[in-house]
Amino acid sequence: MKTGILSAIIVAFMIMVSTVFSPLATKAELKENNVETAKIDKYMESVMNRLHIPGAAVGIVKGDQMIYLKGYGISGPDKTPVTPQTSFVIGSTSKSFTALAVMQLVEEGKIDLNAPIQRYLPWFEVANKEASMKILVKDLLYQTSGFSTHDGVVGIVKGNMSIEEYIRSLKSTSLADPVGFRFQYSNVNYNILGAIVETVSGEPFPQYMSNHIFKPLDMNHSYASTDEAEQQSKATGYQPVFGFMIPTQQLNHQATVASGYLLSSAEDMSKYVIAQMNGGSFDNKSILSEKGIEQLHRPSASMGNGASYAMGWTVKNDVIFHDGKTENTYSFMVINGDYGIVLLTNAQDSLVSYDSVIMGIHGILMGEEPSLDDIPDFNQTYLIVNLAVLVVLAIVARSIYSVFTWRTNCKATPLGISLHSLFILFFHLLIPLAILFYLPKILIAPWSAIMLFLPGLGHFLICISILLLFMGVIKTFLIIRSARFMKHTRKQVRHIS
Repeated sequence: MKTGILSAIIVAFMIMVSTVFSPLATKAELKENNVETAKIDKYMESVMNRLHIPGAAVGIVKGDQMIYLKGYGISGPDKTPVTPQTSFVIGSTSKSFTALAVMQLVEEGKIDLNAPIQRYLPWFEVANKEASMKILVKDLLYQTSGFSTHDGVVGIVKGNMSIEEYIRSLKSTSLADPVGFRFQYSNVNYNILGAIVETVSGEPFPQYMSNHIFKPLDMNHSYASTDEAEQQSKATGYQPVFGFMIPTQQLNHQATVASGYLLSSAEDMSKYVIAQMNGGSFDNKSILSEKGIEQLHRPSASMGNGASYAMGWTVKNDVIFHDGKTENTYSFMVINGDYGIVLLTNAQDSLVSYDSVIMGIHGILMGEEPSLDDIPDFNQTYLIVNLAVLVVLAIVARSIYSVFTWRTNCKATPLGISLHSLFILFFHLLIPLAILFYLPKILIAPWSAIMLFLPGLGHFLICISILLLFMGVIKTFLIIRSARFMKHTRKQVRHIS
């Protein structure tokens, strides 16, 4: 699910990455060009070490064949090795599956893309009742419904309810744009599509995905239910906390599976990509017509910079791709002509991007020497972050100490009081308020999501801001008392003279 904390960053990356992909080579061609798969292994091991990723899996396909599958590292604290069959939560890559489910029902005559949502969900409503009636099914698929990126991120931390309960909770939500006006990436759109799939098919969303997509494609390690996946080989997600990669538990995302919380393996995703590349068929089993697949991939909503959003896919220069970022997992898949790559990891870092890893794999396939030049430095990043945190803590500690030494250090003079007042205004009011109220706007995410995607640092920022405001109140009281003391002293001096 799209960061992602991040949806704006996700969209920017989806536009950027499409400019570098070109056809991949087959396994036979790799040998002819002396590019051994061992180079991919060595590259992945180096990348995982540099980014502190515990486990990952890669799948590469050409035409209707898997030409490379490999797992790396460990799937969790129990040190179980990652294999091509290990299941990962795939984030917003899930959207392409939900779009596929919708198109299956379209071909069965059960859904009309040009029909309003309320045909299938009569109880659906947002703050503007008139707008509620105008949103079409295709507006959800193309992300042009008017729902904001921010509302999509809010939904990530509101997944602990049924799909219907979640959709009904949108009753007080206002659209950010007129319906159909422009593209704006929002998880809300695909969560609503999940509810439509449930209602129209008469099957719970997890059951529908299993019966109509996973089983037909022999995706034996793919799930739409975490409970079911827990009984199998499921990777544990990891997140960095001040530079220490630790295993973390995901929230309950029952209501938001359709937009970002399906689970799959590198092997299963490779089968899925083959079906997407071969007119909806894998191993002589069809999940959608060739025309339906073409419609899924057809560019529609402009994202800017020549990129367009299709149905759960981004398209630019005939390259089709999507990535997915949850709080503690990451996925990426790309299709270019006859070739495709899948990357899954059991870690996600909102400060150190994994986006260039897939480009590195592609470069090796194209005969380039593997390089870590484009891979961010995890240690350097968190050295800087932790030093900044220590500096802030030192300043705050000094500020707290000054409260206890106020009488001796604060000069009850007009200049001294003015300087202290300016310091309090800037350090104890403007800075913490900017962090508390403007940082969420910059990141397009509420504090609950910031703390979810930035554990440790997010908690530090909100706690330190509240502490600074509290200290500001105390120092304001001391300033007022000092000013009164100065005024009283002046009166006494004038009285004596």
